Amino acid sequence: MSLVRVACPRSLWIRIPLIICAALIFNGEKESGAGAHSYNWDYGCEFNSSRTWTFVWQEVYDRELITYYDINQRKFIAVKEWAQQDVDKWNEEDPETTYQENVAMCQTNIPIAESEVLTWRVEPKVIVRPKTSQRSGQSALLTCHVTGFYPPQINVTWLKNGAPIPNGTINTALLSDGDWTYQVEELLQYQPVPGDKYTCRVEHSSLKEPRSTNWEVQDTSESERIKIMVGALGFVVGLIILLAGVIIKLRNAKDILDFNLRPRLMGPTVS
Repeated sequence: MSLVRVACPRSLWIRIPLIICAALIFNGEKESGAGAHSYNWDYGCEFNSSRTWTFVWQEVYDRELITYYDINQRKFIAVKEWAQQDVDKWNEEDPETTYQENVAMCQTNIPIAESEVLTWRVEPKVIVRPKTSQRSGQSALLTCHVTGFYPPQINVTWLKNGAPIPNGTINTALLSDGDWTYQVEELLQYQPVPGDKYTCRVEHSSLKEPRSTNWEVQDTSESERIKIMVGALGFVVGLIILLAGVIIKLRNAKDILDFNLRPRLMGPTVS
């Protein structure tokens, strides 16, 4: 998957995000991401080294594009049908003024782009892990989460045992992190076979060479045996601790009982 947003293949595009709004609503496990939803609003300009630019405005929900502004058509576009009503209202609110304001904003920021941003590079961080539980005989999902990179142009590909995978990948939208860096998640649907090695390869202008992160399919039967052994060991240790506590308690009770039954010496009688 190539996530390169360009108008000319020879020009290097960068983005100056001016307003970024992001919200996360967690309803499940934070680690796995189950039950979590995300909303991202990206508003700004894309520039290249030849002083040309394009205006960018888009809404993304759960990594899927909802709406965006098309500066060539001078209007907002609804990608999802349920967003059409809002888009119609936006397009009725003086579209020519909206267009002129966007043009002025991008033209004003050209000097900033040339002096401070075009040469800036941040290397991506890559994490590969299962998205769903691995079960023998059933397909599963792997995720390659690439974060914290700049500029936004990036190429993420999957390999299986060193060979590129042509099908089975699920592309997600490029998201802004709100600090001029970006993130993207590449999903892979695969059939778990013990010993297979999957590689997420990332190509970015900040890297001297592609960065590869490997993940190997584990034998689920061996994993289950290990879990059973660990569980059994924990049970035995717990039982030993419990028996030791019972024995100590019984001994203490016996000592108290012996002390109470021991004959006591009587002092002299005072008349």
